[in-house]
Amino acid sequence: ISIYQIKKTLKKLVNTEPQWIDMCINSCCAYTGQFENEMLCPYCNESRYDQKKKPRYQFACFSLIKRLKIQYENPNRANELRYRYIYTTRNGFGEDGKIGDVFDGKCYLDLLKIGYFQDEHDIALTGSVDGYQIFRQKTETCWILLFINANLSPEKRVLKENLLITSIIPGPKEPKDFNSFMNP
Repeated sequence: ISIYQIKKTLKKLVNTEPQWIDMCINSCCAYTGQFENEMLCPYCNESRYDQKKKPRYQFACFSLIKRLKIQYENPNRANELRYRYIYTTRNGFGEDGKIGDVFDGKCYLDLLKIGYFQDEHDIALTGSVDGYQIFRQKTETCWILLFINANLSPEKRVLKENLLITSIIPGPKEPKDFNSFMNP
């Protein structure tokens, strides 16, 4: 998949400019965190840069924090983002054992016990990583990292316009170190 095709697709999906991060030409890892200063891929030994010292391959990374700040600047959206707080502060929350939303689940309740989500503006996110063959020839896969903002009501959080795509990792192969792509 070419950088041009990625940029064209991204303009339709995301309303902020990406940060372009160097990655292995074979999609093994991103040059972030422990790999930030590497000149060769630690998995396949391919060079990070071409002969002109330019990165051979990059992926798009969108700031999740910047996108959430934009949402809170809109008064109507900020009110919609109160759903989690309203749901979890109602009388009887977490006592009846019934599951009406993700906040009734064991994972969320365990996080509450150790001090998470104490503030009205804390944000609960659900993350997803999945590979897609986006072209008919099925020769290349791209990987999309996206987050669902659970602070929105269930019927709103899964709408296309509310999904928060943070990275699109082009193929040709499946990444060997997904964590390196989550560092930026």
